Amino acid sequence: MEPKYAKVYDALLERIADMSPGERLESEVKLASSFNVSPMTVRRALMLLSQNGLTVGIPGRGTFVADREEAASTHRASPSTTSEGRTTTAEPLTHVKLISAALQTADEGERQLLHTTEEPFIARIQRNHYLDEEHSKLVGIEVAIIRADLFPGILGHDLSRSLPEMLESDQWQLRKPIETSRTIRATMATASETKQLHLAAPVPLLALETSFVDGEGLTLAEITCKYLGDQIEITL
Repeated sequence: MEPKYAKVYDALLERIADMSPGERLESEVKLASSFNVSPMTVRRALMLLSQNGLTVGIPGRGTFVADREEAASTHRASPSTTSEGRTTTAEPLTHVKLISAALQTADEGERQLLHTTEEPFIARIQRNHYLDEEHSKLVGIEVAIIRADLFPGILGHDLSRSLPEMLESDQWQLRKPIETSRTIRATMATASETKQLHLAAPVPLLALETSFVDGEGLTLAEITCKYLGDQIEITL
């Protein structure tokens, strides 16, 4: 059965064909209501449109139709899913469920992640990633460690959104631009991760590690997502 976000994607393709470059699409909330789907489903479709060069998202302003000439060289295929249900993209298009979000003092391990000897206050966010909107097919776990002093009030935002997009938006008054780096590596599930993923025994995982560093080398945040390697594929 075709995923809901693929149907929304196809419908938006037809809608964009009748729009002019620079014209703004409706908000995620309005589109979700229009298609009778969740905002997350709309967000997945919009991400694919952006990845295919058909739209441009501007934080705080919305999603706009891209210039036809610039997008002409982009293949406009519908999103594809393998027979095993795996999706290939820079960031897997999963359904996110917030597990916990707390403000606390960084412990030793978190200070190592942030490359600091201080004990800063951090926002620690844990989320699960699922293949389906019903949150029944768990395929990944995520832990984000974010400097609370540099991203004040972040726990009050919509934490179902893409955290990298949120951190990279221009709403924060940072002294230096953020430099983002991503690393993909293979790892074995720890005992704790095996339990979190409801596995009978440890299995190989794909770890996507995203670091956010400013121009002075200060680590602002670290996000680690670990996915079941037989369910998710990641490419940079």
